Amino acid sequence: MRVRTALGRVALAALTVTSPALTAAPARAQTAPLPAITDDQGRTLLLHGLNTAGSAKGPDGLPWVKREDVVREARELGTNSVRYLVQWKNVEPEPGRYDDAYLDDVAERVAWYGQQGMHVILDMHQDIYGPAACEGSGNGAPAWATFTDGMPCTPQDPWVLTYLQPGILRAYDNFWNNTGKHPELVQRYTAMWQHVARRFSRVPAVLGYDLMNEPFGGTRQFGFFEGPILTPFYQGIVNAIRKVDGDNWVFVEPQALGSNEGAETSLGTVRDPRPSGPRIVLAPHFYPGGVDLGGSYDGVAKMLVQAQFTLWKRNMPAAARRLNAPMWLGEVGGMGQDAPGAADFTGDWLTMADELGIGWAYWSNDPGSSGITDGKGEPTLFAKLLARPYPRAVAGTLTSVTHTSGTLTVTWRNKPGVAGPRKSGSPPPRRSPRPTGTGRGGRPGTRPATSCRCGPTLERRPTASR
Repeated sequence: MRVRTALGRVALAALTVTSPALTAAPARAQTAPLPAITDDQGRTLLLHGLNTAGSAKGPDGLPWVKREDVVREARELGTNSVRYLVQWKNVEPEPGRYDDAYLDDVAERVAWYGQQGMHVILDMHQDIYGPAACEGSGNGAPAWATFTDGMPCTPQDPWVLTYLQPGILRAYDNFWNNTGKHPELVQRYTAMWQHVARRFSRVPAVLGYDLMNEPFGGTRQFGFFEGPILTPFYQGIVNAIRKVDGDNWVFVEPQALGSNEGAETSLGTVRDPRPSGPRIVLAPHFYPGGVDLGGSYDGVAKMLVQAQFTLWKRNMPAAARRLNAPMWLGEVGGMGQDAPGAADFTGDWLTMADELGIGWAYWSNDPGSSGITDGKGEPTLFAKLLARPYPRAVAGTLTSVTHTSGTLTVTWRNKPGVAGPRKSGSPPPRRSPRPTGTGRGGRPGTRPATSCRCGPTLERRPTASR
């Protein structure tokens, strides 16, 4: 889920420091447009959705949702995507034996989203390595793939500090083969992903695969981890997936420590052997300043968090350009609705995403103060803020998305050879807003941009246009 600021403050002193020799070239702020995630018709996709769900980190690896919950989400939020959590321990309970009954259960739920016109990103989730690494903590890795070498672990508060326990550090070091003892673990993880991709390669609702949630390098961090270890790890999985799935997108995350707060990433280029062009997406998370650990977004705290907004907005898009990859905000949120500044924080990250032209997956759809419904099933503050119109699919290159005074304005440049209608998602109004396209003159040698103005909509409930 989230490796956040509380961990960062301690880990920087406890773990290996970055070596300049092992760090990729610094990301630099640019204004060039980011590459786009596209559908099979070539249309630009702007993915708005939820993480489903924290409850999937339990023993059975399945979320709390039922079909009617998915229908309600589509109707009341207008989401067009979902980051759907799965766990390695459930996919491969024993070495080389895959639980296809579990994958059938996942496929059933994926179909619910597909019926609502949503794109599904399967996220291989892990936090604190796995439940066998520290009793009472963690999710992800199976017991057979957990080697702590007898080192102790005691769950900590806040939970992210558990990452610094000796048993957790050793479990990660053994997985990444930092110890030189367990090269088979990455091999098994890679084979597991190939099995999952083979199972879902022809499922229309599945858009892609998020290879590992918030990678953590154990005792190797930053330039010692992302370049020499994490990048080839991703490359091996991409190569394996492409043997069974030549079309779906592959989402790769930088290490969470630092990047979640806007620090530069040293992740190297992951090459896609796909003959018709790469489909690799950079999928960082954004959890600045501990706002989701009981913090606030006001006063001095707000000033500090805004500085992290500035860093993230500069460094993450610059990394995506360096890697020549689209970008997608895979996790954001987590603040309680009663926390000071919760509405302002949400509005600011939504504006940031619009300015960058990227999609997002809010954490999470679990009921509660930080979810979209409270414990009684009533919409929270966040449901109201996330429920706003947006361009779901654009037959061209998206150039800007803005919300001003209840009006959505979208501009794009037409792209030759792109088929299919433009689609927007918006709250269900008393009368449906009808987007209209108007030509805007471009500079010589460029195609004119087109603009769509839709509104007013701020007080309306959302729907997905399909």
